[in-house]
Amino acid sequence: MEPLDNGSVIGDIDVSTIKRQQCPSCGSGLTVDNDKQMYYCTFCGSTYDYEYFREENLHKLGDTSLARGEFKAAGEAFKLILKKAPHDFHALRGMMLVAARLHNIDEIRNIDNPERFRYDPKIVREAVASASEDDKEYFAEFAGVYSDKKSLAELLGQIRSLKDDRERLESTIRLTDNSRYEYYYTTKNGSLQSPRSLFITMWCLAGMFVLVGLVPLFALTAADLGDKGLAEFLGLFFGVTIIAIVIYNLVRVLPRVREVDYLDRHIRALNSDLNKMRDDIRSLEADAEKLTDSISDSAQSFVKKDSLIEPDSVSEYGSGMSDVRKHQCPTCGGILILDEDKQMYHCAFCGSDYGYEYFREDQMHEAGEKYISRSEFKAAADAYEFTLKKDPHDFLALRGLMLAAARLSDMSELERVSEAAEFSYDSKVVGEVIAKAAEEDKEYFTEFGKVYSDRVRLDECALEIRSLQDEKDKINSMIAKNNIDRGETYIVGKNGEQGSSKIAFVISSIMTGIWTLIVSFFVYGLLEATAAAEHTEYFGVMIFFHSAILIGLAAETFAVLLPKVRKQKRIEADNTKLYEESGQVAEEIKALENRSDEYMHSLKMSIHDFVKKDRQVMSERMEDHVLMNL
Repeated sequence: MEPLDNGSVIGDIDVSTIKRQQCPSCGSGLTVDNDKQMYYCTFCGSTYDYEYFREENLHKLGDTSLARGEFKAAGEAFKLILKKAPHDFHALRGMMLVAARLHNIDEIRNIDNPERFRYDPKIVREAVASASEDDKEYFAEFAGVYSDKKSLAELLGQIRSLKDDRERLESTIRLTDNSRYEYYYTTKNGSLQSPRSLFITMWCLAGMFVLVGLVPLFALTAADLGDKGLAEFLGLFFGVTIIAIVIYNLVRVLPRVREVDYLDRHIRALNSDLNKMRDDIRSLEADAEKLTDSISDSAQSFVKKDSLIEPDSVSEYGSGMSDVRKHQCPTCGGILILDEDKQMYHCAFCGSDYGYEYFREDQMHEAGEKYISRSEFKAAADAYEFTLKKDPHDFLALRGLMLAAARLSDMSELERVSEAAEFSYDSKVVGEVIAKAAEEDKEYFTEFGKVYSDRVRLDECALEIRSLQDEKDKINSMIAKNNIDRGETYIVGKNGEQGSSKIAFVISSIMTGIWTLIVSFFVYGLLEATAAAEHTEYFGVMIFFHSAILIGLAAETFAVLLPKVRKQKRIEADNTKLYEESGQVAEEIKALENRSDEYMHSLKMSIHDFVKKDRQVMSERMEDHVLMNL
């Protein structure tokens, strides 16, 4: 053991914070007496020389702390060893486990929730640097597994961040797409009509008036086949109508077309970003899958290598004792096992035996409280269960087990339970505590257990909300996919802009109808001209020319556009159902959120009332304890 500084410090480590330097008799912290070269306990008066805490004991106790998940205590024990032996393989290996908060070497193979993996790189660097030359490769490989797991955690974090961005972008696209409909026109039957569709229809109508009215009129006038007064009247009528249509189209319809076009360009840009983001996510997910497989193989290989280097591994030591921490042997620091038949405690390491009265009840209460305050919940539970072996109805021990069951360091933390991100408790322990409680304490512990169950109910409500939110996200993803499929039904213009096939079909149908009328008109004119034996060549040429146009328009309308229109209608019908489902899920989420708010309010009130009751109960018991001692 190294020289002690300032009466209570070994090197630069405060002994009072080192779990290994606890009094084996009562569990209190030991103080160092430099003059006498001794440790002494101010609580029970026991004394121990420097060699009491031998290196092999520190190894065993460090391993035991690892098995219990008491990583701070394990780290302090291994640090003490490294003060005397900087290259100690066992201690360095223990520090590597402490750095990642692993109970044993087998846990390095665990890849559940890989995004949560964390480790202290400073501890790892120091362990690798301190290793002897023979052990460098081992610890470098150990550190490599940690580094890969950290890289995987960061990669999964990037994927999660990109997915969050993707969801926000999809939401923006949906909102922008919905805002387009503010510029649409509502027809008499309540359906929406695109301003572009109306804009083109109005131009087609103007063109129809030109082709159906003015062109034939001018042709007949030029051929002296009509009344000139009637021709002038019809020319004025068609001309004024065409001018009115053009003015309305340019003043009222065109601004809306421009707004919709701007939003369409914005949506296309967002969709381009969305597609790139999806490609990035797929690429990162492929990298994460490869890295996961690599980590699984390297971790498996390393664990196998570790077992060959150290067959009697710490996991074997810890596994046999991690669940039996009743007390430490004052002679060797080993674990004492309860022998109920002989009414004794027996040390499996040195063979020492101790009677029941060796460990007093008040000492066990104090030890349990210390373990609870240090968040060493397994050790605290063992201490309280030890007390309950003597007195199954002990109020303080049962109360301590209730705190340990929910991993609460003290009762004040219960008031912060309602704000905790996650909450869980051991319902089996709580049920056993309520069953063991004395009749006068049943109400107290039942109320305590109800606080826990109410908090879990709040979590279950939140879990249901997340589940519904996931369902809503899936529906929105289906809608987004349908929108992509719908984009394939659009008509791409020469400038790269997309137009609705439905609009194109309507326009093409109108144009087909117009040219049908034009062809019919010229056929009628040909029949009249044939009867009069005049101008038959003119009408024959016009019929041939316009019939070719009509055939092209009909083919485009019914062979190309009509299938796209049908597909678009099917997609829109699917989306309508999906939007309804999304709305229903959103209503369920809102109802659950309201219920969650009610649970939260009720929980805060019940916790406040129970903590107030607990203070009163504890105050009364303390008064009774003082009176009994007097």
